[in-house]
Amino acid sequence: MTSTSTVAPYVVQSDQYFIEYFEFVRSFYFYVIPVMIVILLIAIIGNGVICISSRHLPSPVSPYLKLCVSLSAADLWAATLLIIGLLVNSYLPVVIGVRKRSLCMDAVLEAFRVAAMLTSDWHLFALAVNQFVGTMWPLKYRMLVTTRRMRSLLFLLWITPLFISFGWFLWWPEDGLRHPECHFGFYNRFPFRAIVFVLFTAPLLATLVFYSLIVAHLMKAKAEFDSRSGRNESTISIHRVGVGKSVVAGKLKLVWTTLLILLSFCLSWGLCVLYFVLVCSEGCLLTYKISISPYVSLLFNSVVNCMVMLKLASNPFIYTLRIRKFRQSVNSFIGKLKKAKAYHNTISQKERRADQNGTLLSTKSNNLTFEY
Repeated sequence: MTSTSTVAPYVVQSDQYFIEYFEFVRSFYFYVIPVMIVILLIAIIGNGVICISSRHLPSPVSPYLKLCVSLSAADLWAATLLIIGLLVNSYLPVVIGVRKRSLCMDAVLEAFRVAAMLTSDWHLFALAVNQFVGTMWPLKYRMLVTTRRMRSLLFLLWITPLFISFGWFLWWPEDGLRHPECHFGFYNRFPFRAIVFVLFTAPLLATLVFYSLIVAHLMKAKAEFDSRSGRNESTISIHRVGVGKSVVAGKLKLVWTTLLILLSFCLSWGLCVLYFVLVCSEGCLLTYKISISPYVSLLFNSVVNCMVMLKLASNPFIYTLRIRKFRQSVNSFIGKLKKAKAYHNTISQKERRADQNGTLLSTKSNNLTFEY
């Protein structure tokens, strides 16, 4: 399939151009990749704290919080994969000059990265469905959303994207992981990218629709509470959401928090997937090195990747600043770390004192023996 781009073709004929471009990329990676790694390390530490401190969440842990913890684990996994990808695919071969014998590591990392992206996206969709059910049918929520169903859902959210992603890398003969050197040519063609785009965009659009309905429902209930303040509140609550005004306000706060996560997700992963489906080597709207300059492609690719990294690093702060139970669990975790450190320091001081006392006793004993 030929490119449908209206951009003037960009044709490079000089070998000197490629030499200059490679030197530019080497210098660019030398300065930019360490900054990206620092951002991703912040993301790993932040999401790691959320995951570890989740065991301190007060019981019973709601399905919403369980999904948030699982989403944080997905962000932690995605940040780890991005660091490995930056080192293996970019820094070591381009900046350091390490030669690759095959592309198998690249293929495996890319399969995991696509799966991690879909996992995060589908977690947001699951959060939307969970909040939609809890808002529209609050009295039936506990019967519909059971612990067993939640565990099955979390398992599917993690395992299904892996099957889809690795299925593509193993599907084509003489391509992907079935190629002797793991060259994955299908990855740079439009059909694969279009399928990833649909698998990503469809749940994201459905998520936006669900939250639009949730916000409209809760705002209507809140307006009714405000307009009928002083009257019989129980009649209104049963008619609208089955709960009182304070619970409606709490639901709204959770919805705004999730919408904040969702909108930042759209501005990061969403733009990344959009660029992914628009620019490729064959069949896309923009053809790499023909419709778009390698310099422009490098700039766009770096910008969208930086936005993804900043998104991964910002989520833990959104959780702790907006959700009280996460803030309590993190404070409890940090408090236990401080107590453990204080206990360790106390033991160390006692051991040092014991060693000093033992040395003094030994010295006195030697002196007495000498005098005798």
